[in-house]
Amino acid sequence: LKLQFLYLIESPAGVRMSGVDRTAAYQSQDACADTLEVMNKRLTQDLRARVRRIAFHDVNSAEWKEVAETITHLAQVASMEAKDVKDRKGSIWEREEMCVRCIIEESKSNCLLRMMIAYKTYAYERDQNGVPSDADSYGLKVFEASMGDLLKHLFTAVESLQTLDIPQLLAYCEKVLTMANAQVADDPAMQEVLVIEYLALLLEQVERLEEDKVVSYLLDYSIVPGVLQHFAHYRATAGEEGVQNYVWLMTYLADSEYFQTHRKEYLASSEDCRLLQGLEEAAKAMKSAETDSDKRRKLRALCDLIIRCK
Repeated sequence: LKLQFLYLIESPAGVRMSGVDRTAAYQSQDACADTLEVMNKRLTQDLRARVRRIAFHDVNSAEWKEVAETITHLAQVASMEAKDVKDRKGSIWEREEMCVRCIIEESKSNCLLRMMIAYKTYAYERDQNGVPSDADSYGLKVFEASMGDLLKHLFTAVESLQTLDIPQLLAYCEKVLTMANAQVADDPAMQEVLVIEYLALLLEQVERLEEDKVVSYLLDYSIVPGVLQHFAHYRATAGEEGVQNYVWLMTYLADSEYFQTHRKEYLASSEDCRLLQGLEEAAKAMKSAETDSDKRRKLRALCDLIIRCK
């Protein structure tokens, strides 16, 4: 939409205009700019109104289905906006990600997390009871993919993580890792795959959170063994980007002072150490290719950790 309006206010190249024509053209540009501002304001208002309608309901109820449709719309907007983001180092208010910003400002992050937890609990119970996946009227997989995508974009903003119930998130991740390690999922949009990206995004920004507390929670919920087992199950189908998510997750963890102090508690068994060594080749390759000095330093910390585990 912005590009369409920018196209409208551009003057045709190579066209010579008289003083009167030029004045009229400037007035036209001003009018288009005003129109663009008004429409952007309306779009933002519509987006915020949709976010405010987010509320917790029983899975697959009529009210839940209405919210689920809203989630699908918001996920599409968030994905579209994310494509234009080049640098996420600043705050969310410095980035043109209005969807994520509205969710944070309207305090809906924890509600979205609880909705996903309730959905996966429902889905696991349905599967255990042998209910066919097509037995529900609403496309539950569409909801899982949309909510999963929306949470991923939300977790790129440290402001969202600062207000998120981290223990609840990690308890959820522990459950999903357990289920994922019992039966390998083949859909990258499923939570059993996306859970690794969630954890990587959390640890990427751990220095801007209560680092010691967050890293200690990983121990409480057995996240590290779960992640390493997950890598062993999924490495063949993860692809290059997927393997990099595992490496970055363990890299940010290895760089944490709390982890370094309690390393033997996180890698308590010889099996944990053996599985960690599976990341060595990818970690070395990423360290050699990395041009950012800080990221290269952190990757070196992981490589050193792997060596100590041999």
